[in-house]
Amino acid sequence: MTDSAADIPQKYIEKYDIGIVPTVIRFGDEIFYENVDINLEQFYEKFQNSRTYPQTANPTLNHQYSLYEELGKHSDEVLNIVISSGISGSYNTAHIAHRNYKRKVKNPSDIHIYDSKFATFGIGLLAIKAAEMAKEGCSVEEIVPVLNDFRSSLKIGFTVENLKYLHRGGRLSLSKFWVAKIADMKPVINFIDGKMDVIKTVRGHEKAVIESFNSVYDELGRPSKFNTYIMHARNEDSARLVKEHIENQIQPEDWNVSIREVGMTIATHTGSGSIGICVDTKYKFLDK
Repeated sequence: MTDSAADIPQKYIEKYDIGIVPTVIRFGDEIFYENVDINLEQFYEKFQNSRTYPQTANPTLNHQYSLYEELGKHSDEVLNIVISSGISGSYNTAHIAHRNYKRKVKNPSDIHIYDSKFATFGIGLLAIKAAEMAKEGCSVEEIVPVLNDFRSSLKIGFTVENLKYLHRGGRLSLSKFWVAKIADMKPVINFIDGKMDVIKTVRGHEKAVIESFNSVYDELGRPSKFNTYIMHARNEDSARLVKEHIENQIQPEDWNVSIREVGMTIATHTGSGSIGICVDTKYKFLDK
């Protein structure tokens, strides 16, 4: 099981039997659960037309507990792969739900909570790998070391088109917001040990998009073989710019690329136009 913030396409959720705990999406007094009672089209319609800026909240205790209970009826072990504890309280919520589950359920399953240290499809890749191993009969004890190794080989970088969403979310001070806005400076952000760090700022969105890929590609040692998952928030043009950069400038020996939309959890905090890039050198390419 994992968070809806993992942005796993429905076909993989069904193929690998992955339970999903929905993130709370709030527009003022209106509360929705990601991909349960609001879809991506409805989210963007409200995002554009609502007077209230959207917010997210951790998956509820009830949702976490209910999924533990449901999955626990059919298995001796449950592995919950959650969004990074460095950017969300979901990890703590998962532990509280676990304590409630152990207290209330007779003969409970063993619940294991795994900090992905990522967001969006970084979580998704870990969850799919774990589910694939579980289907092959592997125990959690066998799966976790593989996930640790896989996690260390994944790199995620991203940038935003409009800084106001990072500012509204408390991740950019007002003074830095105005300085960057006036100079047209955009952040290049990487996930480092579970937290989002601005590793550099560059002038202009297109350059920031390219540098978001270059930053993780360099960190991996400029591999000749890799898979790239480009996640965008209503910005397919910039996603294709990354693909063209890899093809024409990097010219790797063997590579695969997938372009898809990021989900509501991330889009709430980064706004439309943002680009996220996940580079993997160890797992099979999923979107062939």
